[in-house]
Amino acid sequence: MTEVRLTIDGRETTAPHRSPLLDAIRGLGIDVPTLCHMDGLEPYGVCRMCIVEVKRGRRTRLVTSCNFPVEQGLEVFTDTERIRQHRRILAELMLARCPDVPKVRELAASVGVTTSRFHTMAASDCVMCGLCVRVCDEIVGASALSFVGRGNVRIVGTPWSVDPESCIACGACVYVCPTGAMHMEEKTTERWRRELGSDKRMCRYARMGLISYKICPNDFRCAECEVDQRIFEEFGTHPILAIAPGLRQTPIKVGPFDVVEDRFYSRGHAWATMTGDHARVGMDDFARQLVGPIGKVIMHAMPGHTIRAGDAAATVTSDGHSLTLRAPVSGTVTHVNGAVVDDPALLDEDCYGRGWLFTIQPDDFYLQSRRLVGREQVKAWIDEQWQRLAHALEAMGHSELTPGFAHRISHADFVELSKEHFESEATSP
Repeated sequence: MTEVRLTIDGRETTAPHRSPLLDAIRGLGIDVPTLCHMDGLEPYGVCRMCIVEVKRGRRTRLVTSCNFPVEQGLEVFTDTERIRQHRRILAELMLARCPDVPKVRELAASVGVTTSRFHTMAASDCVMCGLCVRVCDEIVGASALSFVGRGNVRIVGTPWSVDPESCIACGACVYVCPTGAMHMEEKTTERWRRELGSDKRMCRYARMGLISYKICPNDFRCAECEVDQRIFEEFGTHPILAIAPGLRQTPIKVGPFDVVEDRFYSRGHAWATMTGDHARVGMDDFARQLVGPIGKVIMHAMPGHTIRAGDAAATVTSDGHSLTLRAPVSGTVTHVNGAVVDDPALLDEDCYGRGWLFTIQPDDFYLQSRRLVGREQVKAWIDEQWQRLAHALEAMGHSELTPGFAHRISHADFVELSKEHFESEATSP
C-alpha cells in the first residue's frame, strides 16, 4: 500500500494511503476519545467524539477521524477550541440520555463536562453506539441483533422482536458493550434452559466452532466453567473476536487443495495472518492432506518462547506419518491452541480457522512477509506444488491424487515427499 505524507498537530508523519486517519493519529501517541470505535470493526462514526479538523489548502473542516481516509498533504489538528467545543456538546447530549452510565460520565469528564444543560426525557443505559449489532454481524456472523425504529425511538433489539435462533450465546455483544446495557447472552441461555433437554444443551464453544462437540454439564453457567476460563486465558480476549468467523473468507480450490487468500504462506506450508499486533499461525490444506487424518499434535512453540522462522513449531502425526511444521515468521510465542492439542480432528475439519496452532508477536511482520507467499502468488504456487506432487506420486506408482491418498503412501515414500515439499523449502527465500 502506498505511503503518503501528512502533518498532525505540526508533526510530519507517513501513513498508508486511504487508511483511517485515526490510526495515523494514534500512531503518534495522540489520544482521541472514541465510544463507537473498535479495532476489527468497520468504522462507524456515530458517536462523533473522534472529530478532528483537517485542512486542505485554505479550507478547514471537521471530520470523524475513524472513517476519514488519509490523503497526501493533509494537515490535521486534534485539539483546537472548535474541536473541544463540539466534543463538549456531544458529551452533554450523551449525559442527557445516559446520566447514570459510568462510561459516559467518564468520557464526558475527559472533555471537561460533568453536567448537561439538556433535559433528560427518559434515562437509558444504551448510548446507541452500535458495537453490539456490528460485532454480531461483522465478527460473529450471526446477525442476531439489529436497530429497531427510527429517530428518538430507535433501540437495539432483535429482528422482528423475536428470539433469534441464530444467537449462539457467545457473549461478544455483552463483552463489547461499554455501558452494561446488553443482556442478550443471558436471555438466550435462559431460553435454552427452558426449551432444551439435557442431551441438546450444546456448549457455546462448540456452537462457536472452537471445539468439536460438547454437551454443557453446567446448566449454561459459563462463568463457573473451567472450559470457559481456559479458553479466555488462551486467547487473552473474547475468543470469538480472535477467530472472527464472520470475517472468514471462503476457501478457493487449487486442484484438490483449499486455499484462503487473506493470509501469507511459508514454503514449508504454514500460513500466517495478522490480527492486531499478533500473527496467528497454522498448517495449510496441502500439508494436511499429505499427512492424512491427524491423530496427534505436539507443540514445540510454547508461550513466552522466542522462535525463529524455520524453527520446528509443531509436529502432527497420522497412521505412522509424522510431519514437523516450521514457523513461518520470527517472534515471541504468545498463545497455543489447546483445543487442537486436545482434539487434533479440528485440523482436519478446519485447518484455516479453528485448527490454528499458535499465535506469535512478530519482530516485524511487514518485513518478514516479503519472504512469504502472498495472495497474488498463492494460487500459482499451490498449483505448482500440486503438479510436482502429482508427478512424484505417479513415479511412485500412485496414479491419482484422490481424497484419502495419504493412506496409500508408504512410510518411505512419505519421507521422500516430506523432504521435497517441506524440509527443503522451509527456509527457502
